[in-house]
Amino acid sequence: MTCRSRGARRIRRPAPAGDEGRVDGPAKDQQQRRSILQGIGPEPGSPRPRRPSDRAVKAFGGLLLLCTAALIVAGPSVMSRNAYTSLELFSIITGAAYGIYVAAHSRSTHVNLERAYSAHLEELSQRLRTMAYRDSLTGLYNHRYFYEQLSHEVERSLRYGQPLTVLLMDMNNFKDINDTYGHIIGDKFLSLVGQVIARQIRGSDIGARYGGDEFVVILPNTGLDEARVTAQKLSVAVRQAAMMSPSEESVKLGLSIGVAVCPDDSRGPGELLQIADRRLYEEKARRKQPRGRGRSEVA
Repeated sequence: MTCRSRGARRIRRPAPAGDEGRVDGPAKDQQQRRSILQGIGPEPGSPRPRRPSDRAVKAFGGLLLLCTAALIVAGPSVMSRNAYTSLELFSIITGAAYGIYVAAHSRSTHVNLERAYSAHLEELSQRLRTMAYRDSLTGLYNHRYFYEQLSHEVERSLRYGQPLTVLLMDMNNFKDINDTYGHIIGDKFLSLVGQVIARQIRGSDIGARYGGDEFVVILPNTGLDEARVTAQKLSVAVRQAAMMSPSEESVKLGLSIGVAVCPDDSRGPGELLQIADRRLYEEKARRKQPRGRGRSEVA
């Protein structure tokens, strides 16, 4: 790929449908953290909203307390002994009933609060796990999650005798893009490639950002021939994803891809990845010729 507009500093492209207001990078992380913290509860010192039933219960309790105090102070002097005794007994029974109701109401409220907090903590835990295993820029899984799943998938492949393929991908000429348009635009290219990969792979496949401008995909139950088809499909999809510069220059994306299959190439996760990495850089070495710049190839 040849970038003719060396002086350009910005690249404009129409936002994909549904991407309006989208935030990438550190700002996205901060937005996610704020949305998580907002659901924990009210800020310290802020009053807890009260339901109408809570106010009614407290009002009735206050009225009952005032009536009992008035009965104790003025009752003996304004009413007969029998009437005073009857009202005293009624007050005791009413107070006991009120106490039982308050205890049951308080227990029900606490049970509901515990259920609400348990559901919220479960949701919070799930969102934190997502943040821990997702790359904020591309939306794919991160390096740590990839290694955990690679070991698991290799073990399962060997146990059940099913093939497993690893695709290790590197963006072509990414340094030139950064040097020409800046790192912010480079991040947009990374995000775009991540979106393309996520759309092209199956639900059972695992796509991750390996690091920098490198991506990796784990293809369970996939042999070499089918993996090459998938790799070629990814190459075409990424190559067709273009962004436009102010000078109407079409900037095409390219990928170099290294393929390694378990158990044909290796039975160990580390060695399998090394083989894919070696084949990736063999392909990058082959495309250093001027006519090969910007192409997407599979090794």
